Amino acid sequence: MGLHARFVASGPSCVADAHGGGFTLLGPLSAVQLPDVELRPTGGGVVVSKAEVLRTDPGLPALDAAALDGAFRSVEGQVVQAPTTVRAHGPVALAGPPGVTALPLVVRFTHHEINPVTGRPVGTIHATTELATTLRLDMAVSPPVPSAPPVSQAAPAQESGSGQWYDATLWSRTPAGAAPGRGPAHAAPGPSQSAPPAPAPAPGGPGARRVPEGAVRHFGFAAVDFGTTNSTVTVHDMRQLDVRAMSRHQEARLREELRELLADADACGGERAQWRELLTDVARQYLTDGDAPRPGADGGQALADALESGHGGDGWVHALYTALELRVASRDERLRRAATPLLHQCYHRAFDVLPLDVLRLFPVDLDQSGTTELASRIEVVATDPELRVRMGPERIPVGGLPMGGAQSHRGVKQYLGRDHVMPGLEPFTADDLIREGLRYLLDQADEYLAANPKEFHQGRLDHVVMTYPTVAPPAVRRRLRELVGAGAGGAGDGLGVTLVDTQFDEAVAAALFFIMRDFGGDFVAGVEAFRARCRPLPGTDRAWQQNVLVIDIGGGTTDLALINLRLKDATPDPVPGQDPRFTGRLYVLTPTLLGSTGHLQLGGDLMTLRLFRWYKAAFADHLLTSQPERFEHVVGSLKGPYAVDGRYVPRTLLDRDPEMEGYPADLVDRVVPTRWSAETVVTVSREDAEQTFWLLWELAEDAKFRLGAGEAAYQPLPETLEVLLGRLGAAGAPGEAGGAWVPVLDAATFAGLLAPDLKEIMDLVVALTKNIVTGTELDRIFLTGKSSRMPLVRHALERRLRQEREVRWNPAGIAVEEEYGKKATSIGACWGHHVRRFAHTVRNARGVLGRGRYVLRIEVDNLSYYLPCDFGPTYQLAANDPTHALLQVGARLSPIGPGGTWAVRSKWQSLPASLRIHRNIGTGWKEWGAFDPDAWVRLEEPGFRLNMAEWTREARFQVEVNADLDLAVHLARGAPQYEVDGPAPVQIDLGGAGGEWVPVEVVADNRVAGDRPDKGVVVFSLPRDPRRPGAAGAEAPRFDQVFRVPGAGPGARATRGMTSGPLGPPPYDGWSFYLRYPGEPDRKWDLLGVVPVPERSGTEGAYGTEGVEAEEGVPYVATLDEQGRLRVHRAPVPYWRADSLARMWGAPGSVFRVDMSDTKASYIAERDPFNGGH
Repeated sequence: MGLHARFVASGPSCVADAHGGGFTLLGPLSAVQLPDVELRPTGGGVVVSKAEVLRTDPGLPALDAAALDGAFRSVEGQVVQAPTTVRAHGPVALAGPPGVTALPLVVRFTHHEINPVTGRPVGTIHATTELATTLRLDMAVSPPVPSAPPVSQAAPAQESGSGQWYDATLWSRTPAGAAPGRGPAHAAPGPSQSAPPAPAPAPGGPGARRVPEGAVRHFGFAAVDFGTTNSTVTVHDMRQLDVRAMSRHQEARLREELRELLADADACGGERAQWRELLTDVARQYLTDGDAPRPGADGGQALADALESGHGGDGWVHALYTALELRVASRDERLRRAATPLLHQCYHRAFDVLPLDVLRLFPVDLDQSGTTELASRIEVVATDPELRVRMGPERIPVGGLPMGGAQSHRGVKQYLGRDHVMPGLEPFTADDLIREGLRYLLDQADEYLAANPKEFHQGRLDHVVMTYPTVAPPAVRRRLRELVGAGAGGAGDGLGVTLVDTQFDEAVAAALFFIMRDFGGDFVAGVEAFRARCRPLPGTDRAWQQNVLVIDIGGGTTDLALINLRLKDATPDPVPGQDPRFTGRLYVLTPTLLGSTGHLQLGGDLMTLRLFRWYKAAFADHLLTSQPERFEHVVGSLKGPYAVDGRYVPRTLLDRDPEMEGYPADLVDRVVPTRWSAETVVTVSREDAEQTFWLLWELAEDAKFRLGAGEAAYQPLPETLEVLLGRLGAAGAPGEAGGAWVPVLDAATFAGLLAPDLKEIMDLVVALTKNIVTGTELDRIFLTGKSSRMPLVRHALERRLRQEREVRWNPAGIAVEEEYGKKATSIGACWGHHVRRFAHTVRNARGVLGRGRYVLRIEVDNLSYYLPCDFGPTYQLAANDPTHALLQVGARLSPIGPGGTWAVRSKWQSLPASLRIHRNIGTGWKEWGAFDPDAWVRLEEPGFRLNMAEWTREARFQVEVNADLDLAVHLARGAPQYEVDGPAPVQIDLGGAGGEWVPVEVVADNRVAGDRPDKGVVVFSLPRDPRRPGAAGAEAPRFDQVFRVPGAGPGARATRGMTSGPLGPPPYDGWSFYLRYPGEPDRKWDLLGVVPVPERSGTEGAYGTEGVEAEEGVPYVATLDEQGRLRVHRAPVPYWRADSLARMWGAPGSVFRVDMSDTKASYIAERDPFNGGH
């Protein structure tokens, strides 16, 4: 039984090509007719539950999205028992002349089979049928190309969870080096302009599309966590949705746990005889004759053998467990008490396994050994004609082979966006290595998909979610998008991936992993368990919350996020005739980012570097003690306390911190040479020094692994020690007691070496927890990342939190992620992006609730709606910290930026000669952006002469920060003025200026239609004439703002006015405004008019002809000018814009917006283990 489908011609304007090659569309592009679909069911028929058009090509979204998405939905909910033709619903309009003449069309039908016996749909079994074709537009009529490009309008804002599965501002569709909205826009040459054709990029080279035209694209997406030490990739693929009682991974764990329990002859202690009897009964029932135990044999062992051999099909293990529970429940109380906890432990451990297969999340096998974590060690395999690399464990000596052989590099992530030329690999930079490393990871993911054609959709990945360090500056994030994405027309040096999402930093992605783990793929059980761990919100019995801290300690970075999770029972009231006992429940989980921070060079590699320095000092101490005559020149250069009377003092190098002032690091390197960089002086060949470095580094890594796992002491293997001493020319040198010398690192010394790094991490933790709302507590703490597995980290965290009286925390709420420590970031990002793409809205959840299903809506986008940190200016060079915070953590963002991007603005302030904005990272302030007006004029407007004395006296500034933490500054000379446009929907008669003023109030009534009137919301309260500023007291509102008409020059007449506070949410038709007389309470209100909700471009005052639904999270305000004209705008009211700094200065009150200069990621050479300087 199933469903077959094919496309058929829909009429004279949609003609099937010969040999089934697609369809040629005729007629105007403004009304393209799609082909119809013919459905042919097999067996008893099907019920179609969903019909969707898949977006598989960047050209496809050029079609009208609303019409396309609903083209074939007329069949949804219908029973198809005979061949049926599904006609496309209406024509589809093209948004503009497409750049290509062939567009792919892929339609997916989700359907349930009909049981031929009962005639009812099989609700728990569903399948999908996909069909694809090509639409050829070369015969369609394009509209005439205008002589000048029209003014672009912002795309409609995305409703949170509305079904639109991507944010257009996050996709990499700009040329490399030009971020969206930055710099002057240049129109592409039109037909009348001559432009030389751009050379086609080399296949597979930088700038080429990753999936060439005509190749198959994968329908899913991949999340990539490119780490400093290790990298992971997780793929989301929905080809098969397997409805099972348990996940395959959970069932495998349950099989193993039951096998161990049933094979244990001593299980249940004193009740073992009754237990073994029970197992024999179960074995005789659930095993076949060949596997069943013989009389007198042990039934438990027979069941264990069957479990180990993989006996039984799908669901057999679950059935066996159920039988055991039922049998135990029917026995006496003593056996129940002994066996029930053991069975529950098996089930508990099984459900601890993440059901990634049910969630359709697949960590990718990145090499032939099947590992899902690949070392971020990049090995250069070719430089001509193009740079090509591979990643993974060492295949050649690190640092390369002599005589120009291949090279390998580690830790290149810390150089991202710095234009760092790699020594010995000129002219290639670290960015080139990172791009090629990402290419290698995506190619490995493609091979993984291709090797499993029955499990996954086939095709190359062309949709990638990239994570990045939490405190990476915006320039690093943009550069990452450029390296992965595709520039316009193939420009740029990226991999050519069409869709690149950078919504989640590493800390937020890790937090999403733990949210996913809480619900475990089972919303019913997950919601109840999650709610039990929460605290109820005061004043309601349908909402709960908890505060969660995520600490991700990786190989190179540390990332922290503090998140408030709020769960609300938002089940709507049942419709008439619906029994509430049989309806489902709708829960809404809203995660709010209370703050985030981190460090770009604080992680496991820094810890290993400290152990490396200790071992280097230990070997130097041994050589200086055992062979003083060999190193006379070194001892002679040592000063106290390291040498006394020309003799080295043993252990002084070990007992002192190598970072302290006066430490003889240069002399130590003469004894144990491990520096190989060109900037250092070496006493041996650089190849030898580099090999010694890596031998010591591997020794330090092994010591960290073993001591971090809790061992009391660590000493190197004899063969390792022999190789190292041989390289240092000290093979066979005796120890202090005459025996073989061995450097022993004990747990106490190990803890002392790592103490500075752990303290720095805990300082970040404490600073971040101060963002918790007063009166609440830190409910749960999750430690993830491979370096967080050390018990030392948890002990340091608990000890520090006990010392902080201001932080209320739950000692039982600390959890360490052992199994998915490194993979958590990519899994969380992949799951979060999936939730954004497929989340239910409250509106479309009603149908699901009616079928008794639980629905969990997770508002992932809410993580981007609040500022995660403070931003402040520094006014003096001597000031280490900003004098105050311009914008504080937790500030709400709204779609006020260019094109509707989410952003927040500071208050206006006086502007110094140079502006520096810093980000608060908890333990200090980090420079984030800069603006120098004189430098701007010199570089961008050389014809304008700026008087700096007037500038510092009259200029004012306002900082704008968007969701990506990009900084922009608004500049004005004096108070800013505003643009109001279009006809005013409401006109108020303010009366003559010379007459007696009657106090009035303008009230907005936003009640639902049919409801009784209420007192409304006072928008403007005018107790005195606002046109007479001299007559108004400080408490009386007045017209203290200046409005301008767009396009008017500086000489245009300005109008005074005022702006209201935020209006309440409107009904569908808009706000009804009334005039009320507070001095005459019995007087009826006068209706002034109804103002509809402004459209997306309505920040300029445009209104739709029909009702427009208000956008979620978008505030609205009203303006009233001295002529009595009332308008409604999307907040904030747009500024009177100037297109240059010179025009802004010449037109006081106009506002010029400019992006602030980015700062590069901070880099501390002493914390870079792989720069050749250690």
